[in-house]
Amino acid sequence: MVDHGWLDFPDFDLSRWEADAARLQSAKTGKWRKPPWIHNVHSIELPAKAIGSKKEGNPWSLTQRAESSAEVMPSLLGGAEGIRLQDESSTMQWLEAVHLEMIHLHLDADRVELGNFLVKRMLDGGWKGSCTRNVRSLTAEKALFHAECLSEAASVRKWSLDTSAAEGPVDALRLGLEQAQKALGLFEAAGLDVNEAFQSFIWTFKTGPHVMEGVAMIRAMRLLWQRWLTSQGIEPGSIWLDAQTYVPEVDDGLPTDRLIGMTAAAYAGAIGGVDALEVVPHDVGMRPGSADGRRWARNIQHLMREEAGLHRVFDPMGGSHVVETWTASLIETAWDEFKKVGRP
Repeated sequence: MVDHGWLDFPDFDLSRWEADAARLQSAKTGKWRKPPWIHNVHSIELPAKAIGSKKEGNPWSLTQRAESSAEVMPSLLGGAEGIRLQDESSTMQWLEAVHLEMIHLHLDADRVELGNFLVKRMLDGGWKGSCTRNVRSLTAEKALFHAECLSEAASVRKWSLDTSAAEGPVDALRLGLEQAQKALGLFEAAGLDVNEAFQSFIWTFKTGPHVMEGVAMIRAMRLLWQRWLTSQGIEPGSIWLDAQTYVPEVDDGLPTDRLIGMTAAAYAGAIGGVDALEVVPHDVGMRPGSADGRRWARNIQHLMREEAGLHRVFDPMGGSHVVETWTASLIETAWDEFKKVGRP
């Protein structure tokens, strides 16, 4: 018998596949039913990422948090492009020998004492990144004060949504919209320029091991942000999506058992199109992760870029029928949930 390789397989029967897919039952998780098939679903064009234009492909900032001054330089020398400081003890001295124009520096203004940092000197040094107040705990007075402190910091994002504690993709999307709505009222009460303020947002969230669901949620975040801005008459702008991997339970196993789940979560973030990605060290627990844990966390992202090339193509999952279907479904479900609480 002659072996013709791939030529021995019959042609793909699209009509049969559509008919079979249409009969599949949708799985439901929480408030969202995952549709396996929607006839004639269209590819959705995503807006550009905050970190770069579409022509730059799918870049993201490899980010690590520093719990002490001793962790900053090893992270940068190991390939980190973003440093997150959120410890009350952090000071300007932690950044000695750091070229701010070459990294993304993220300060959590709700936890860090800004008096320990010389903002003007940092801006003169090329600081880009963020110095954010979370809108959940924000008041109009605090918003005005924070905006005045960073009035010259055009390259620094100043406000954050945080849906890290959400129980599923629909809740994460709905909570993000609700926090944005709250921020709008605060900014108006403080007399801030709303159009300017909403160009300066970060959305912080966690990614889990369910890759396709995570990709759909991340894509939906960008599209819902644009829909919400338009609904409020605010100028369109890109939001910085800041993802952190979840920490799997290990039960009686070894901490290294977490690496598979964390890698899947990082993969979802990368191909979903985040702007910054932090892989939590696998041995994190009652103490910060070890030096080896932090190195392995960085190397997961290095492998995704240098070996898999996931940074090369903008929206790499765009056009996937399942991902496009789930993205569209999440957008409409989350928007409906948002409207139920009296929002436009």
